Amino acid sequence: MVTYLITLNALKNGILIGCAVCLMLLSENLFAQSTADWLQKSEKTRLLMIEMDEIIRDRNRDRAFQKYIQFFSPKVRAFGLYVDGPADLEGLRKHYHPVFFELRDGVLLSDEVITAGPMAAQRYHSMLYLDGKFDGVEARGKPVHLRGQTFFQFNPDDEVLKRWSNHNHAFRMQQLLGTKGAIAGAEIALKLNGPGISENAVIQKLSEMADAYNLVQSPKQRLAQFLSFFRHDVKVHGIAQTVADLGLLSDYLERTWLAFPDLTRTDEARLSAWSYGAVRWRALGSHRGTFNDKAATLRPVLLKGEWIMKFNSDGKITEIWTNDAPIAYQ
Repeated sequence: MVTYLITLNALKNGILIGCAVCLMLLSENLFAQSTADWLQKSEKTRLLMIEMDEIIRDRNRDRAFQKYIQFFSPKVRAFGLYVDGPADLEGLRKHYHPVFFELRDGVLLSDEVITAGPMAAQRYHSMLYLDGKFDGVEARGKPVHLRGQTFFQFNPDDEVLKRWSNHNHAFRMQQLLGTKGAIAGAEIALKLNGPGISENAVIQKLSEMADAYNLVQSPKQRLAQFLSFFRHDVKVHGIAQTVADLGLLSDYLERTWLAFPDLTRTDEARLSAWSYGAVRWRALGSHRGTFNDKAATLRPVLLKGEWIMKFNSDGKITEIWTNDAPIAYQ
């Protein structure tokens, strides 16, 4: 009987150890196989954003307008253009016609572009001249500076399926109508920049996430505090072959931080529109544990990433698209 119990316990322990090893290998395999295809998709999205900017800068405005509209899906929903709800394709065409034909000599400049899978976020500015009527304001040759942030979701046919605008209306209207224009523009922004948490609230959340990521002196607190920003049923894209959950995200972070426990992250850009947030970050550390079958080297490493997140009204992330570059040894 004693021999039987010893054998049974040994068998149980062996099974448990074997299962743990299998799960670890499975998760590493899932992470590794997701990388190449996802990075390729993310880079394709970046190229689409570049192409859209080039079209906008085309001096032939008729051609530019038609080609730009063709970038959008027939099923597009564009948020932030009208107060009565998202614009469909015809509504989007109506909105952009005066942009292309009443605002002249503009050059759209992307200050930041962040991509992750089919998602993209852009901060932009432009200088142009109002030579007609736009948003109820009429002028001839009036110089106007524009700035704002826009988030995009592309479909598998490389068309924009959804679009969220966070245009700085107060900044634009002040140039045209002075103080009363700034007040009117701020009122427009309140109606058009979406429900949920504000741009400033999202930016604050992104800052707090970076602080949690950098708790290198307390590994357990680091993981718990970082995961506290996510809903329990969060959808995670880009770290596995399929949509991952909070558990797999925890595994992904834990194995990274075990291999590179002193990673310190710096955010290079933070964007927000319509309760979405985007961040481009870089982190420096040293290789002190096995990672993807590569033993510790004690060499400095650089990690870089671009993330786009959707927040709910409670400030929790309900969906995240990640775009983490391969580890680079310094």
